[in-house]
Amino acid sequence: MADEEVAEEEVVSVGGPLVSETLISPAGAEKPLAPPKYEVRPGLGEKFQAENVREIILQTMQAQLTGRQYRADQAAHWSKVIANAVRQKVQELDMKRYKIMAQSTIIEMKGAGVKCAQRCIWDPETDAYVDDIFKNDTIFCYTIVYGVYMY
Repeated sequence: MADEEVAEEEVVSVGGPLVSETLISPAGAEKPLAPPKYEVRPGLGEKFQAENVREIILQTMQAQLTGRQYRADQAAHWSKVIANAVRQKVQELDMKRYKIMAQSTIIEMKGAGVKCAQRCIWDPETDAYVDDIFKNDTIFCYTIVYGVYMY
Protein backbone atom coordinates (compact mmCIF):
# COMPACT_ATOMS: atom_id res chain seq x y z
CA MET A 1 0.00 0.00 0.00
CA ALA A 2 3.05 2.24 0.34
CA ASP A 3 3.39 2.50 -3.45
CA GLU A 4 -0.17 3.69 -4.02
CA GLU A 5 -0.97 7.35 -3.64
CA VAL A 6 -4.26 8.06 -1.89
CA ALA A 7 -6.18 11.29 -2.41
CA GLU A 8 -6.57 13.22 0.81
CA GLU A 9 -9.50 15.42 1.68
CA GLU A 10 -8.93 18.67 3.48
CA VAL A 11 -11.54 20.97 4.99
CA VAL A 12 -10.88 24.70 4.70
CA SER A 13 -12.77 27.41 6.57
CA VAL A 14 -12.47 30.95 5.23
CA GLY A 15 -14.84 33.06 7.32
CA GLY A 16 -17.88 31.26 5.98
CA PRO A 17 -19.22 27.80 5.42
CA LEU A 18 -16.85 24.87 5.37
CA VAL A 19 -15.40 24.15 1.88
CA SER A 20 -14.14 20.70 0.91
CA GLU A 21 -11.21 20.36 -1.54
CA THR A 22 -9.76 17.16 -2.87
CA LEU A 23 -5.98 17.16 -3.24
CA ILE A 24 -4.58 14.97 -5.99
CA SER A 25 -0.99 13.87 -5.87
CA PRO A 26 1.23 14.74 -8.88
CA ALA A 27 1.86 11.05 -9.58
CA GLY A 28 -1.81 10.43 -10.17
CA ALA A 29 -2.06 13.34 -12.66
CA GLU A 30 0.39 11.83 -15.19
CA LYS A 31 -0.96 10.16 -18.30
CA PRO A 32 0.06 6.56 -18.87
CA LEU A 33 2.88 6.14 -21.35
CA ALA A 34 2.08 4.85 -24.82
CA PRO A 35 3.62 1.48 -25.63
CA PRO A 36 7.02 1.78 -27.32
CA LYS A 37 7.03 1.85 -31.11
CA TYR A 38 9.74 -0.21 -32.75
CA GLU A 39 10.49 0.80 -36.32
CA VAL A 40 12.15 -2.01 -38.21
CA ARG A 41 11.72 -0.52 -41.69
CA PRO A 42 11.51 3.06 -42.92
CA GLY A 43 8.06 4.34 -43.83
CA LEU A 44 6.90 4.71 -47.41
CA GLY A 45 8.23 8.26 -47.87
CA GLU A 46 11.26 7.85 -45.60
CA LYS A 47 13.54 5.67 -47.75
CA PHE A 48 16.95 6.79 -49.00
CA GLN A 49 16.47 9.58 -51.57
CA ALA A 50 18.93 8.44 -54.24
CA GLU A 51 18.08 11.02 -56.93
CA ASN A 52 18.33 13.98 -54.53
CA VAL A 53 21.65 12.67 -53.22
CA ARG A 54 22.99 12.24 -56.78
CA GLU A 55 22.17 15.90 -57.55
CA ILE A 56 23.93 17.03 -54.38
CA ILE A 57 27.05 15.01 -55.27
CA LEU A 58 27.23 16.38 -58.80
CA GLN A 59 26.57 20.01 -57.81
CA THR A 60 29.17 19.89 -55.02
CA MET A 61 31.88 18.36 -57.21
CA GLN A 62 31.21 20.89 -59.99
CA ALA A 63 31.27 23.81 -57.57
CA GLN A 64 34.60 22.74 -56.09
CA LEU A 65 36.46 21.48 -59.15
CA THR A 66 35.24 23.38 -62.22
CA GLY A 67 38.09 25.39 -63.72
CA ARG A 68 40.79 23.82 -61.54
CA GLN A 69 43.88 21.92 -62.59
CA TYR A 70 45.15 18.92 -60.63
CA ARG A 71 47.59 19.82 -57.85
CA ALA A 72 48.97 17.03 -55.70
CA ASP A 73 49.38 19.36 -52.70
CA GLN A 74 45.69 20.47 -52.86
CA ALA A 75 43.93 17.23 -53.90
CA ALA A 76 43.61 15.86 -50.35
CA HIS A 77 42.10 19.15 -49.13
CA TRP A 78 39.64 19.34 -52.04
CA SER A 79 38.60 15.75 -51.41
CA LYS A 80 37.86 16.45 -47.73
CA VAL A 81 35.93 19.61 -48.58
CA ILE A 82 33.78 17.74 -51.12
CA ALA A 83 33.07 14.79 -48.78
CA ASN A 84 32.17 17.06 -45.84
CA ALA A 85 29.96 19.33 -47.96
CA VAL A 86 28.13 16.38 -49.53
CA ARG A 87 27.57 14.72 -46.14
CA GLN A 88 26.28 17.97 -44.61
CA LYS A 89 23.85 18.64 -47.49
CA VAL A 90 22.58 15.04 -47.48
CA GLN A 91 21.96 15.22 -43.73
CA GLU A 92 19.86 18.35 -44.34
CA LEU A 93 17.48 16.16 -46.39
CA ASP A 94 16.42 14.82 -42.97
CA MET A 95 16.22 11.14 -43.80
CA LYS A 96 15.33 9.88 -40.34
CA ARG A 97 17.40 7.09 -38.82
CA TYR A 98 19.89 6.95 -41.71
CA LYS A 99 23.62 6.94 -41.05
CA ILE A 100 25.20 8.96 -43.87
CA MET A 101 28.79 8.28 -44.98
CA ALA A 102 30.52 10.14 -47.80
CA GLN A 103 33.82 9.37 -49.52
CA SER A 104 35.54 11.37 -52.23
CA THR A 105 38.66 10.42 -54.18
CA ILE A 106 40.58 12.76 -56.47
CA ILE A 107 43.28 11.49 -58.82
CA GLU A 108 45.22 12.97 -61.70
CA MET A 109 44.11 12.15 -65.24
CA LYS A 110 47.15 10.59 -66.93
CA GLY A 111 45.50 7.93 -69.05
CA ALA A 112 45.84 5.12 -66.54
CA GLY A 113 42.85 2.98 -65.58
CA VAL A 114 41.13 3.04 -62.21
CA LYS A 115 39.20 0.23 -60.58
CA CYS A 116 37.07 0.69 -57.47
CA ALA A 117 35.12 -1.85 -55.44
CA GLN A 118 33.04 -1.69 -52.27
CA ARG A 119 31.80 -4.53 -50.14
CA CYS A 120 29.32 -4.19 -47.31
CA ILE A 121 26.94 -6.37 -45.39
CA TRP A 122 23.62 -4.57 -45.29
CA ASP A 123 19.90 -4.83 -45.88
CA PRO A 124 19.15 -4.25 -49.58
CA GLU A 125 15.56 -3.22 -48.77
CA THR A 126 16.56 -0.21 -46.65
CA ASP A 127 20.23 0.60 -47.28
CA ALA A 128 21.57 2.18 -50.45
CA TYR A 129 24.45 4.08 -52.01
CA VAL A 130 24.83 6.66 -54.76
CA ASP A 131 28.00 7.56 -56.64
CA ASP A 132 29.00 9.95 -59.38
CA ILE A 133 32.08 11.01 -61.32
CA PHE A 134 33.51 14.40 -62.23
CA LYS A 135 36.17 14.66 -64.96
CA ASN A 136 38.04 17.46 -66.63
CA ASP A 137 41.38 17.54 -68.48
CA THR A 138 43.52 16.91 -65.38
CA ILE A 139 41.16 15.77 -62.58
CA PHE A 140 39.17 12.60 -62.03
CA CYS A 141 36.93 12.75 -58.94
CA TYR A 142 34.83 9.84 -57.68
CA THR A 143 32.38 10.51 -54.83
CA ILE A 144 30.14 7.95 -53.14
CA VAL A 145 27.50 8.36 -50.43
CA TYR A 146 26.22 5.45 -48.35
CA GLY A 147 22.90 5.54 -46.50
CA VAL A 148 22.57 2.81 -43.86
CA TYR A 149 19.29 2.52 -41.95
CA MET A 150 19.82 2.31 -38.20
CA TYR A 151 17.47 -0.27 -36.66
